[in-house]
Amino acid sequence: MTAVELRAGGTAPGARATREGVVVVMPAYREEENLAATVGDFLATLEAAGHEHRVVVVDDGSPDATGDILDGLVARHAGRVIGVHHGTNRGYGAAVRTGIAVALELTDLPLLLLTDSDGQFTAADLPALLRVRREERADAVTGFRRHRADSSARRASGRLWTILSRILLGTRSRDVDCAYKLLDRRVVEGLGLVGEAAAIDPEILAKIRRRGARVVEHPVDHRPRAHGRPTGASPWVIARSLLSLVHVYRILVRDGYTWRWARWALNPRDRVLAGVTAAAVALSAAALAHHLRHGTVLAYNDAVSHLLIARRVVDSPTAGAAQLGGVWLPLPHLLALPFVWQDGLFHSGLGGTVVSMAGYTMTVRYVYLIAAGAAAAAGPARDRTAGRDRWAGLAAAGLFALNANVLYLQSTPMTELLLFACVAAAVHHLQAWCRTGRYSRLAAAAVATLLATLTRYEGWLLAAAVTLVVAYVAVRRWRSYARAEAHLVFFALAAFGGIAAWVVWGHVIFDDALCWYSGDYAKPSLWVMAGDANVGAPLTAARTYGLAVVHNLGYPTLLLAAAGLTAYVWRGRLRPAAVAPLVLLAFAPFFVYALDTGQRPLYVPEVQGGFYNVRFGLVMALAAAVFAGYLVSLAPNLRGGLPRAAAAAGVVATVLAVPGTATLAEPQRWQDGAHRRAVTGAASWLRAHYDGGTVLMENYGNEEIAFRARIPIGRVVYEGSFRLWERALADPAGSRVRWIYARTLPGSPDRTWRALRENPRLAGDYTLLYRDATQRVYRLAGTR
Repeated sequence: MTAVELRAGGTAPGARATREGVVVVMPAYREEENLAATVGDFLATLEAAGHEHRVVVVDDGSPDATGDILDGLVARHAGRVIGVHHGTNRGYGAAVRTGIAVALELTDLPLLLLTDSDGQFTAADLPALLRVRREERADAVTGFRRHRADSSARRASGRLWTILSRILLGTRSRDVDCAYKLLDRRVVEGLGLVGEAAAIDPEILAKIRRRGARVVEHPVDHRPRAHGRPTGASPWVIARSLLSLVHVYRILVRDGYTWRWARWALNPRDRVLAGVTAAAVALSAAALAHHLRHGTVLAYNDAVSHLLIARRVVDSPTAGAAQLGGVWLPLPHLLALPFVWQDGLFHSGLGGTVVSMAGYTMTVRYVYLIAAGAAAAAGPARDRTAGRDRWAGLAAAGLFALNANVLYLQSTPMTELLLFACVAAAVHHLQAWCRTGRYSRLAAAAVATLLATLTRYEGWLLAAAVTLVVAYVAVRRWRSYARAEAHLVFFALAAFGGIAAWVVWGHVIFDDALCWYSGDYAKPSLWVMAGDANVGAPLTAARTYGLAVVHNLGYPTLLLAAAGLTAYVWRGRLRPAAVAPLVLLAFAPFFVYALDTGQRPLYVPEVQGGFYNVRFGLVMALAAAVFAGYLVSLAPNLRGGLPRAAAAAGVVATVLAVPGTATLAEPQRWQDGAHRRAVTGAASWLRAHYDGGTVLMENYGNEEIAFRARIPIGRVVYEGSFRLWERALADPAGSRVRWIYARTLPGSPDRTWRALRENPRLAGDYTLLYRDATQRVYRLAGTR
């Protein structure tokens, strides 16, 4: 062993094999105050129990007296302690690997116990593990700490590490980095360990399980560290552990130990699609970094609202599924739940942004597939079986992925990118079904449509549009109404299940099946102002929506898309194999109708003088990318593909003509306004002065206050707190409300102010501590 010095006292250990022999392997780094006591504990326990034993200690280049103490132990316990010295510090993983190698080479005892030398684990638990091994006929018995005697930060990071190890390596351990593992030597011989730092523990568990080893878990005690400082919490060790875990994962995938989909990802059949995916991930991360640096991730008030909804499901005076509400659809908030419970991810917005980023990556993939498939479906008859046109797919994916408005919204906790992913997935699988007629593809389209209907209400339109395509294709292909009916029922039962569930949810939770449309916080009159130029004026509504699309995509992109659409319809002739991408066009007339009937507002500077909800036009980026990309397939297919490559580059370059980031200009205008500055001032004051207790405030319209003040969400009684809210409004002091926030904005006071401004108890029980032209903050009198 290079750069390893081996010292063993007395005769060569392990001259004879015993059935209950145990080799204790422990790495040591800067453990001069703990090593002697820990080794002595194991020696005494094993000797008293009558087990043949050795203790292998690996000094991992310690700069203190650890190495000298180890040499003394080897001399005093000749033949029982084996000392190994690394010339330099190599890390925990290397020390464990060296200890296992020495134990296997210099002893033939049947069992290995892997533990630490810091004294936090004791030998008293070893007899129990030996008993469990015999009774359970286990190949390995791994400990889990009954009560981890570490700081809260280390406990939290340990839980995250265990979860990550389960996801990547499938360890199934409840405490993967617990340093107390009893292993049969047969399951570790030839294991080929490579893990560095903390990655060595999940690697051992993953590899022995894949050898078919029977692994049993058993609780062990964990004591506070008496001396020294742990090294596992340093940023360098954490980073090294994470990188090594990924490396171990790649090895398991390469050797066929883990999931098939992962092997496809590392050795994909479509390398172009893999490259598109990798580029999308890189663009997503770069865009997020940019907007984090400029503080625009949470520029939209709605972004904050989505975070609050998700957090209140797990952190609220009345926590539970009912906190999902009945207006905004639930899927984005359910997907954010695993992230928003962590304060850092919640307050930074990343708890919701991660869902948008995943949606962005998936959308880019599907846009590539749709455009590549469309190029084949609408080509000449002799070319329809040629497969995908990858240059068309690349052009479409690039046009969508590089759009500044798309990149901004994917960097926020908004819901558009998740919807885009569901829409694109539904169209891709519908396209495949139209071509092959396979039920599996129709089922996939139905599931994607179901998810879209639970993301945004545009998904309900998607369900109707895809249903029409299914009916059309079934009738055209089979000329049988019975078969068409069978396919429609098969699709609709799943695709419309989400809509039905949402209606039932409203009825059960809020006693109003239409609360999503006409409830107190959903009715169109809340949003559409009197005199809106779009209402009752279909031409104005069409112009407004068209300009919103222009602001999101730019005229050059739209001209290419229009030319591509014309060519696609002409060449495709509405053949069953070619109609699926046309579903992407359905959103434009839907939004024009919504504006004309006063269902939702949308403003553009050319008509209304400013931006509002301009992001509604961004959904047309899907159709624009697909049909502009289709133009590339019409370029001559010469040897080397140069004409198509040039055409693809030209299509992608049109994204540079997008006139600014309209989706960001809208919230920034509000951010720069006087009301925003007032809200920021009140939130800052409340954050500085809040000292505990329940806060009464309406959430609607005040989301920024609740979020920016950093008040614990579980201490806020709001309109979603049901009976607590009504009681608190009637008698705040009697309901033990310590703080009251009220928006007093003239013309738009909140429910808290409307209920309490005439209540004499407000002045009698509470002291006014903060006041400006639009809001007030009270605290219960006599409290500090």
